[in-house]
Amino acid sequence: MSEAIEPGPNSTSHVPDYDFGGDVFNLEDPADRELVRFVLSQALYGEATGVYCGKSLYAAGSLEAARFYLRQARQELNHLELFADIFRKLEMEPAPAHWVIRLLSAHNNYYPLKVLMEHALGEGMVLDIFKDVLMQTLPDSDPRIGDIKKKLAVVCREEEEHVAWGEKETRRLLAEKPWLRHPFYGLLLLQLGVAPFVVRAFAERAKGHRVLRHLPGFVAHVQARVRLQGRALGFVPETTPGLVTRLLCMLSGAALFVRSQFARSHSTLEHIYIRELGFKG
Repeated sequence: MSEAIEPGPNSTSHVPDYDFGGDVFNLEDPADRELVRFVLSQALYGEATGVYCGKSLYAAGSLEAARFYLRQARQELNHLELFADIFRKLEMEPAPAHWVIRLLSAHNNYYPLKVLMEHALGEGMVLDIFKDVLMQTLPDSDPRIGDIKKKLAVVCREEEEHVAWGEKETRRLLAEKPWLRHPFYGLLLLQLGVAPFVVRAFAERAKGHRVLRHLPGFVAHVQARVRLQGRALGFVPETTPGLVTRLLCMLSGAALFVRSQFARSHSTLEHIYIRELGFKG
């Protein structure tokens, strides 16, 4: 088994966390418990999509990719059980995933979009929720939270590895196919435009709530971090282009996404295994 992938020098994994200022949920308050249940339910759904690793492993284009997806599949299944344990500890039942989470978590058979949208961007935003929201806003005063945060720390470390893989592969693909920069930028803009729909569900409850009042600031923090991530990966311009250019990029990104829905997975390792193992072939 290959070693874990470490974040590269241009990774945004070391961007400072959003500061909730010590504000935490009250797990004795039914309204707060419902909010925590919602967040954890989205996380549980995201870990359940680890089943997609099976398709990714089937279509892996190298032994390195195959090793990564095998390791990720094991980790995601473990995360699923960890979140199930968290639900049991807090005596909660999971709720269905929000439609935006289902959309952002969807598998893509077109490899360039898979590594960008699932790993680099998608799991990057998931990591923001885990390490910024859950690690800060679950109250340490509750005796159950210490063990829960230990589980979350394990999940965060492994999610950082998944993001690092997505960033590494995105850089490689952009070097091979520079034309992907414009649709990638457009897809990032579209993804950032969809994410606030989740926040709108809490607009009324956010007024005066010690944790939810941070939502606008947290969303702005995530958007800024993702733009910085895209800039480090080489597809977000240093200065924001004009409206027409942004619209054209979004159009090309949407077109590429639609085209990707007709892509099909094809296995390749049986054709390249000799070379991948280091023989002349």
